[in-house]
Amino acid sequence: MADTSPVAGGRQPGTPTTYNPIAGASFPPGTPVRQDLVHDDTVLPGQANSIESTIVTGLAVNAGIAPWGPRSNRVLVQYIGPLTLTVDQWEEVTDDEGGLVRGVPYFLSASVPGQLTRAQDDSDVNSFVAPVGVALSATTLFILLGFPSLNGGVILLKPGSTAAAPTSESKPTSSGKKSPTR
Repeated sequence: MADTSPVAGGRQPGTPTTYNPIAGASFPPGTPVRQDLVHDDTVLPGQANSIESTIVTGLAVNAGIAPWGPRSNRVLVQYIGPLTLTVDQWEEVTDDEGGLVRGVPYFLSASVPGQLTRAQDDSDVNSFVAPVGVALSATTLFILLGFPSLNGGVILLKPGSTAAAPTSESKPTSSGKKSPTR
């Protein structure tokens, strides 16, 4: 008969909307996380300041605890659907009083790792716009991750590259406006 006892540090089952990676850093519930590019099956707080740190894979459902010694501290990450946390927990990752603002979209912060913001930070040419979700109430965010864009443009990656490739070139038209070439 097969041994069905749980293995210490083994992967816990997720649901169709969650997964259970290792926390590569300490962070509170509600933190937008990204894949660690050095360690497999590990997440870190996301930040919209480089293509490597901008692609969010979900939001932490529970607190992430940084590994001390063996890499076995797992965090539950939800990547779609409604996530309900307390007002205090949302305040910690948004820096807004009173929790979330109903009907408002939230984005990954370009200035603070692991933070959500209501405003798209498109003032910095090196920052990215990464949609995370929309608030259904002060305590519930409907997670609807969007692929990030660089100041409103589309990011294309060349196979095997971590650098963004240009999407198109522009040339002037007879009206003086620029149109994309293909």
